[in-house]
Amino acid sequence: MRKFVSRLQLLRDQIRHRLGVILFDKPKPYSPLEPASIKHIVFLRTDAKLGDAFVSSFVFKDIKRYDPNIRISVVTAPNMRSLFLDHLGADSVIELRKRPSYKEITKACIQIGQCDLLVSLNPRPKMKDLYFLSQCQAKHIAGLDDSLRCVDIKLGQETQHLHFAQRFALLLEKMGIQATPQGYVIPQTEQSRLTAHQFLSQHNIEKYCVINGYGSGNARKLTGSSIENLVKIIKQQMPELSIVLISSPETSELVENNIASLNLDALHYNVSQSIFDIASIMATAQFTVSVDTATVHMATGLGVPQLAFYHDDQENFAQWHPNSPLSYTCIAEKDTIPDINQLNWADVEQKLSQLISRTNES
Repeated sequence: MRKFVSRLQLLRDQIRHRLGVILFDKPKPYSPLEPASIKHIVFLRTDAKLGDAFVSSFVFKDIKRYDPNIRISVVTAPNMRSLFLDHLGADSVIELRKRPSYKEITKACIQIGQCDLLVSLNPRPKMKDLYFLSQCQAKHIAGLDDSLRCVDIKLGQETQHLHFAQRFALLLEKMGIQATPQGYVIPQTEQSRLTAHQFLSQHNIEKYCVINGYGSGNARKLTGSSIENLVKIIKQQMPELSIVLISSPETSELVENNIASLNLDALHYNVSQSIFDIASIMATAQFTVSVDTATVHMATGLGVPQLAFYHDDQENFAQWHPNSPLSYTCIAEKDTIPDINQLNWADVEQKLSQLISRTNES
């Protein structure tokens, strides 16, 4: 049934995309990209995904290093405003809901005004994305759908086998900007560092690892049994290592219940109030284990060794792998319904052994 519903949703999206192309995809007058003339860049980031934000975070830093006077605007969801404006280096943020009305899109484009470059690296732009592209007063548009006539900087074919960070890096290089695609910016605050320090001191923790067993959607959530397996394997190989489980507000109660019902030899980082708190507890960990791409990319940016779990999807893995020499990965076995718990536990144990050996050597 779930597979049938997914197919219907895909068909619906394809029809909407085609209609959007017919209605909104209008060619722009040709003009060559002149890097020296670029003074205002707009990034369309209404997906509100933290992992995507961290993977592209180096872009703002590299642009400002190249020319501090280039204005960077980000169109994003309200809950992402502070991250981009206060921590990642955007000059202005235009708020737009994840599912905005056409009126709200028009208003946002008026607020942006004229810009030299609009960057929208959504591989499958939806109907309202196409409407945004048609309404934004951009001299150039960079995108991944090479078939769109409004996109004049076509990156789809040229970057199809590259990690998403490398896709952004190639765009910067076209602008004459040297890119640092592994230099993710993972912000922390004084308060988040203090929160982590107090938690570790309270529990007399010196060396520890962090486990995040919960990604977006049910297919990316570890069961209590899987988390129990991870805890046992780590404790067997390194008994003195403390284990800290992190959560979101939605999964906090689940973590507490798992620790109690399964008698897990682990602690819940239950004082976390923000993504900055998560970054600070990860920053001083010996290593992390995660099914969630946001914390995978955070570990990369923080330079923390990690074991990351992925579904058996080669295209997705090529674009979103950890992008770190300090990482190990395990791939869940394919099933009719994707389930991250379908792991080869012998492989997990081997990768954890390698990770712990590296930790002990450093």
